[in-house]
Amino acid sequence: MMQKRLNAMAALFVKIATGILFAAAAYITVFYGWETELKAEILWQILGLAFICTLGSLVIPVEGEREVSRKSMLARIAAYYVYVNAVVLFCGFLFGWFSFDNLKQVLGMAAAIAIVYLAVWLCSSWLDYREAEQLNKKLEHYGERRKDKNWINS
Repeated sequence: MMQKRLNAMAALFVKIATGILFAAAAYITVFYGWETELKAEILWQILGLAFICTLGSLVIPVEGEREVSRKSMLARIAAYYVYVNAVVLFCGFLFGWFSFDNLKQVLGMAAAIAIVYLAVWLCSSWLDYREAEQLNKKLEHYGERRKDKNWINS
């Protein structure tokens, strides 16, 4: 069970880090321009932020863990979204990515958070759907083979 959780978190980390990287590229271009020079520390900030955001996913159950109701799952997803917003806004401010004095930057950051969150969720859902489809095909194939085998033995 622990291995499944770690695998899910590692996969989520990659999606989040990729999303933050794209959002940062767009955000920096829009608010600071193409000519902005950055220090290498921004790469570590992005990786650290992705890691902290990934830790918040512990509230979302992975396959095989205790089942939760639909209402509970929606509450957990909402709590995770609030957590991600708080972490990104706090860290982004500390890293100097934006200023709370600039409403456009704050709104841009909030929009970037929403877009990355949605993109990661859609990507994860799509990959889960594909995995389920592949498993269903394998089960269907296995069932057909069993049926053919039983037919031969009768």
